[in-house]
Amino acid sequence: MPQGIAEVNDINIWWEDFGDSSNPTVLLIMGANANCMQWTPEFIDPIVDAGFHVVRFDNRDVGKSTWFGKESFSAKLVRLFLPKFLLKFFLKKAFNSIIDENGYMQEFDIKDPDYTLDDMAKDAVCLMDHLNIEKAHIIGASMGGMITQLLALDYPDRTLTITPIMSSPGMGDPELSNMTPALVKGIQESAFMDAKGNHADSVTRIYRELTGSRFPFDEEKFKEKLVPVMAHGHNPNCKHGDAAGASPSRKHRLNQISKPTLVIHGTEDAILGLDHGMALYENIPNAKKLIMEGVGHEIPEELADEITSTIIDHLKDSRSIA
Repeated sequence: MPQGIAEVNDINIWWEDFGDSSNPTVLLIMGANANCMQWTPEFIDPIVDAGFHVVRFDNRDVGKSTWFGKESFSAKLVRLFLPKFLLKFFLKKAFNSIIDENGYMQEFDIKDPDYTLDDMAKDAVCLMDHLNIEKAHIIGASMGGMITQLLALDYPDRTLTITPIMSSPGMGDPELSNMTPALVKGIQESAFMDAKGNHADSVTRIYRELTGSRFPFDEEKFKEKLVPVMAHGHNPNCKHGDAAGASPSRKHRLNQISKPTLVIHGTEDAILGLDHGMALYENIPNAKKLIMEGVGHEIPEELADEITSTIIDHLKDSRSIA
């Protein structure tokens, strides 16, 4: 498939496309700390077969795009030489200063982040310019779904529809649920694995908690699928969390979104509970929804047909509206 590096917005963005570029474009934006290889053929192929041109790309700071977050020399020394019991102690202290035992964000400010979600939305638009794409249907997972909202709000002339999947109007909203205690524990343990350089184990530990009860987590299968994702480029020091945390809630702006919107969310999302998805559905005018029972913060391959067929109907319905 055609792929390349776009030098846009003062950084490099790696991209790959599928299907006939003369067809309407669907732009896929992945979530925090994840590269675009997590948009799988099971998701992409049906959309291409339905007559769309699909583009996936690595957000800044992951995959083969420009990285900002890098391991400092002092952090490397700590990882290599600090005894495990001390490393666990200091990581837990640092973690608990940000997130309490119930998964609620402590009061803190992310001052002067390396970049924001606004920068990442601009990356997407600049990539569209590079690829000579005038307008696109935007599909985003998790943090990528937050970026879809910004594109609909700030670049409406470039946006045909949006589909935020397992997403939220904003992090840290006191009216919305926080991550589950089990996920908090999983993040603590994964941070220790990352600190010791066991990045594949760290990712696996997190996804075990993000998977809902409908399709139990299969660790062996997950690790097999993780190999090409990690090989494409995994940045354990990615700053996506800072970008999302420093970006203000969009809830008060959602009623300004005029683009056809499909909200997709699972009922057992451990990081962004169902109320986050419902906040999007209830505040975006004329939004539609697909609620997946027993599904967590995931796009299960077992539901690929249902999810993609619902998305395709959404994209095609928008043609009659335009």
